Parts: sequence; C-alpha cells; structure tokens
Amino acid sequence: MRLAFITTDFPPMRGGIAALLAGLARSCSEHCEVTVLAPRTPGAEQSDGRQPYRIIRVPGPPAIREARVLRHLVRLDRAGALDLIVCGSWFTPGAVAWLMQVSRRKPYIVWTHGSEVADDWLTFRRAVKSLLRPLKMQVFQRCAAVVAISRFTKTLVVAQGVSPEKIYVIPPGVDPSRFSPSGDALAVARYRKGATHVLLTVARLDPHKGHATVLKALAAELHDLEGLRYLIAGSGPEGSALRALASRLGVAAKVEYLGHVPDDDLPILYRAADVFVMPSTMLEGRLDYVEGFGIAYLEASASQKPIVAALGGGVEDAVVDGVTGLLVKPDDVSEISRAIRSLLLDPARAERLGRAGRERVVSQLTVDHFARHVLDLARSTVNTPSS
Repeated sequence: MRLAFITTDFPPMRGGIAALLAGLARSCSEHCEVTVLAPRTPGAEQSDGRQPYRIIRVPGPPAIREARVLRHLVRLDRAGALDLIVCGSWFTPGAVAWLMQVSRRKPYIVWTHGSEVADDWLTFRRAVKSLLRPLKMQVFQRCAAVVAISRFTKTLVVAQGVSPEKIYVIPPGVDPSRFSPSGDALAVARYRKGATHVLLTVARLDPHKGHATVLKALAAELHDLEGLRYLIAGSGPEGSALRALASRLGVAAKVEYLGHVPDDDLPILYRAADVFVMPSTMLEGRLDYVEGFGIAYLEASASQKPIVAALGGGVEDAVVDGVTGLLVKPDDVSEISRAIRSLLLDPARAERLGRAGRERVVSQLTVDHFARHVLDLARSTVNTPSS
C-alpha cells in the first residue's frame, strides 16, 4: 500500500500536530510506502534526511503551494505510487485531496483535531475557513473516512452534519522509549535546581491552557509548601501577561519560564517534574481555544508522572480520572490546589497514578498502536473506495 500524507504542519515546525504526523509517518513507513508532502520550512533539509520515508517539500504561499501539492499527487498517481491520501486537516490538505477524488477517483481520509472544524469569525484565518463552509462539507462528504482524535472532537464533526458512522475515533500515541521515567540524573537536576517539589506545564502560552489558574493556586493555597517550583515550557501570546500576573501575586520567584525546549531536552524536563499540571479550559465563545486531546498529557504519562488536568474538551480521553491523574473543575483554584497538594504530599499516590499512566500508554497509546489503527482503516478504505 502506498500512502501520501498531506500536511501544513510538519517538523521542523513546532507543535503537537507536527510531531504527531511525523511519528505516524515513521511508524507507517515500516509497513508500507509513505510519501509526505509538506511546506518548505527553514531547517527542513537536515531533519528530512534522517527520515526513512520520502518527504517532498513544496514551496510557495497558500494557493500556489496547494496547486503544487496537487501536481505532485497527480504525478504520484500516474506513476502508480498512490493508493490513499491521508490529510492532516480539512483545510487545506483535505481540499486538495477532494480535487484528487473528483478528478482521479483517489480515496482519502481526513484528520480532525478540534476547533478547526467549527465555524466562527474570531480570527482572519477562521473567518476564511467559515466562508468556505460549502467546500468543507464537500471535503467531508467525499472523503472515505474522518478520523477524530477524541470523542469530543467527534461531537464537533457530527455537529457539522457528518454521519457518525463515517467518523473513527483514533487517539494519538507517543514513543514510550523516548518519554520514560529513567534517564540522566545530572540532566534532571539541571532543571530541578534543588527544588523539593516541581510542577510542570508544557504547552503553548495561550489563554485556555490554565497557566494563570496554576499561578493563582501557588499564591492562594500552595504558598506554604517550601521548595516549590513551577516550570513553564512553551511560548505564545500570554507570556507577558503571565509574568505580570506572577509578579502581582508575589510568586514570580517560584516560576521559571523556559520558552521553547529543544526536542532532545523535553523527555528530561518531564522526568524533572513531580506533577504535570495543565488545567485547560473551554473559554466561552472561543472555539479557537479548545483542547481536542492534549498530546502533552500522554508524554507526561509515558514519563510516569501523575497529572492534574481539567474536565472538558478531549482531555477526558487523555487522562483517566483517579487512575492516571486527577480531573478538576476548570478555573476552580481551590480544587486545583487541593489536587496538586494531595499528589505532592502523598508520594505513594502520585507514584501509583504515574505507573498506571505509563502502563496505559505502553499497552494502548504508543505511536505504533496509533499507526496500526490508521493502517487498518487505510486498508479497508483502499479495498472499498468512496464514491
């Protein structure tokens, strides 16, 4: 079987979707022929050369780039090197695949992550996608299958009028050999810096990720814990506001902003933490800010760390309440504080949740599990192409 992945997010670009698709492509390439079509990105040549599958980098701005992707797909099809197209999202990869289906009868599946399937006018890009709703519905109607990364994401797709029978929930996976509880103790100490308790959030600094709520918890109900440090990895628009809030609350000395952490250091950072905390919430009227799943939760679980997260969105597929972590009400500072305190002061409970999280990842949520489900769907799709 020969697969073509179309994506606008791919390493060396940062982000969970880019990392997820790279891992999927690598694992699928062990069982079939994979070609990835992705935007030309600075630094791509070095990273592409290390991959066991073909990557075609497509230059140009939107529209021109999509036309070039379509041309590459036609060439692959004419050469007999294309059985199925896997789209990283409906816009714009799904639209290109739709053209291939209409013109050359090539089947395709579309990945859905969360808010990108909803219509609103909150940003220019989202407004453009909302204006293209008729195209979106054609993409979903013509595709052989829609893959949702969580049950929550499936509800968003169903709300668009897509038949539930066409939607397959396939949760993402991580590499438990990379994210693991054991590693270089000196490297871990570099991040802990002698702290007694270490909290960690790995996320883009967006308003829905819950950083501000954790800062309030540090000031309100966790201030008495000696040697407590809060590590924040990531960058984003809320950086200045979070620094100002920490200063106003008097907890700035307890917080370290790490910015973008290199990929090689990320597993070390997870090992340095005692508790992973990311109480993402759903902001009223802001469908552009929603947690479709949260790959960082799986990375933390694979690293054998207990989790404090918030109810809502796709988080409940990533964290099992009372088993791999604790789910609390979003924006409830007191409940989040109690959850964090209970794990920091009860190491046995924290260890139990962390072990259960790693066992769940190893048995159900590795990249290989992820790829296996995708390949099963791909094979059935190729055998019964869409009309």
